[in-house]
Amino acid sequence: MAAVDQAGQALTAPTHADLAPVLAGLPVPRPAGAVPLAPAAAAPVPAIVPPPEERTAAAAAHLLGAVTSFVGPLIMVVAARNSPTGFAREQAIEALNFQLSLLLITLVTLGIGGVVYAVAWIFSIVAAVSAGSGQRYRYPLTWRLVR
Repeated sequence: MAAVDQAGQALTAPTHADLAPVLAGLPVPRPAGAVPLAPAAAAPVPAIVPPPEERTAAAAAHLLGAVTSFVGPLIMVVAARNSPTGFAREQAIEALNFQLSLLLITLVTLGIGGVVYAVAWIFSIVAAVSAGSGQRYRYPLTWRLVR
């Protein structure tokens, strides 16, 4: 009868905290021949920090996008095609996609979308600062046209 009560409690538990006492002490099934679980990882693997040249190139791609629309990031994509970590190229592609998205919005809305360019400057500056510090930046609401 206790098993039925436990099953009822488990099925009607509204939160994980209510379910924890019901599950306490239950054995965890493991397939035959399974290797025991390793203890928690000792230390996380550090992220690769791009070299200063790549961070500068990535920041330049974002800032050039604010000034030259898609032309500056396009040139940076071509120039950074052989970057050692790929950070500069990745960020140049991100800036290019953002600028192409803005251009398409402006063309489709017959120029009314040009108002968005004021906001684009802010996004470009934030992206340049992020890229300059070695962090990857993804623009919001951007079509990923170039990969």
